[in-house]
Parts: sequence; structure tokens; C-alpha cells
Amino acid sequence: MQIRIGNIVSYCFHPIIVVCFTFWFIIFQSKSVQYNQYIIFLISIIFIAILPIVNVLYLKHKKLISDIDASKKDERLLPLAFGALFFLIGFIILERLNSPLIIQGMMFCSIINTIIVWLITRKWKISIHLITLSWSFAIFLYTGFIELIIMIIATLLVSYARYILKAHTPGQLIAGLLLGLISTYTQLILLF
Repeated sequence: MQIRIGNIVSYCFHPIIVVCFTFWFIIFQSKSVQYNQYIIFLISIIFIAILPIVNVLYLKHKKLISDIDASKKDERLLPLAFGALFFLIGFIILERLNSPLIIQGMMFCSIINTIIVWLITRKWKISIHLITLSWSFAIFLYTGFIELIIMIIATLLVSYARYILKAHTPGQLIAGLLLGLISTYTQLILLF
């Protein structure tokens, strides 16, 4: 039963779902984007979610990764590299469209965090679920749209789920949480 709950929580808080929700919320609910909301959302989702998903499916089809989660540490490097490239292209397009700085910042933080994760993953496995979740929380904190209790509950749920699924050690979970939160918030404060 715990494994089933862990799987449900992991899929509900999958990094792709978290980033899509965060972009949707900031673009449509926070009033941070006043014009071209649908175009900005579409471009964001294409580069932050759709292209990475298609890439992972392609890599799986070519047997370059064994599962769509790229569960094995060494198999994460190629999807992460392509992800950083997609995020970079998305950032350039959003910058050229003169999209609001928060949207550019979200995409930029995705690039930098992915590069950091790629570097770490060469030696050690870190929780991408918690990096992405804390990326989202940092953005919500930065824009003033978060309840601390929601952040704590979501963090505990995802941490517990990833631990009982034996996807990560407590150290990998804590490192992911701190990396995503500190890196994202620092980048937003300093650059955007």
C-alpha cells in the first residue's frame, strides 16, 4: 500500500507537472503577465515540457535509457543535457518576445539548475523531484504566492514518497530540496 501511495504522489508531483503548473499559475493567475499570455504559456510549455518528454520517449525508443524516468544515475546525463538545451532555446525566444522578467527568470533558472544537476549527476544521484518542487516554491516565494504550510506538506509528501520507493536516500532528498530552493531564489534575486 505504501508503494502504491508513493507512486501516486511521485506522479502527481512529477517534475513536468510541477513546472507546467508553475508556469500556468504565474502566467494566468498571478497577473505577472499582462499581454500575450497564451503565446507565452505555449512557448514555455513547448520548451519546458513537451520537447523534454518527446526527447525522453525518443531516447527510450533508441534504448539509450532503460525507463522514461531515467532512474539510473548515468542514464540521466543525456536527457538533462537536452533539457538544458531546450530551456536555453525557450529562454532566448521568451527574451526576444520581451516576455515579463519573471517568465524569463523561470526559464533561466531551469537552465542553470539543470546544468548544476548534470554536473552533480556525473558523480552522485540527486532528487530531481525535490529540485523541481523547491524551484517552484522559490518562484512562489519570490512572487509572494505561497503558503508556508502548503510548501511543508508537499515537501514532506514527496520526500516520503521518493524515500519509500527507494528512489533516493535522505541525503539526496535534502540536497535536492536545498539546491532547488537556494539556487532558484538566488538567481531570481540577483538577475531578475
